[in-house]
Amino acid sequence: MGAGGAAVPNALSLLRIGLAAGLLPAALLDRRDAFWTCLVAALLTDALDGFLARRLHASSDLGRRLDSLGDYVLLLALVPALVLLWPALMRREAAWFAVGVAAYFAPTAWSLLRWRRMPGLHTWASKALAVLMAVALPWMLLGGPALPVRLCCALQVAAAVEEFAILHLLPGYSGSMPSVVHARRRRAAP
Repeated sequence: MGAGGAAVPNALSLLRIGLAAGLLPAALLDRRDAFWTCLVAALLTDALDGFLARRLHASSDLGRRLDSLGDYVLLLALVPALVLLWPALMRREAAWFAVGVAAYFAPTAWSLLRWRRMPGLHTWASKALAVLMAVALPWMLLGGPALPVRLCCALQVAAAVEEFAILHLLPGYSGSMPSVVHARRRRAAP
């Protein structure tokens, strides 16, 4: 499908970027209702844009970059918003969040240094973690246990190790790479 088929998934990614950017103003104004609206809508558009891109056979490099940018904006706006709205909880969980966020951004920083562009790997591990965190974080914020979020933060370290391995194996930018096994196969291919 041509560029027209990518318009809807890309528009959803752009919408997610706007929704994610709305998290911090909502927190600054102490508007939990607006925060929850932006967060839930951002999480839904995150799931929907990739699904539609695959369903419409409209995956593109631009779409992957917009999706990654949406993820980065969401995380960068979410953490300070959480600190403002749930200060005691975030003080208690600060070390876990610090590890998770650092592990999330470290492979991206390496890719920017190495190839001068975001990696956009979209590994199976990173996709699974996005789904798990989309359930675990709201559950914790609504009074549930912190253990699932802590587990996601710890697993983010393992996902980062895999992404570093992929970045090491590949001679240059490749776009999506489901796993380190796929990267090894691509490297071994003539």
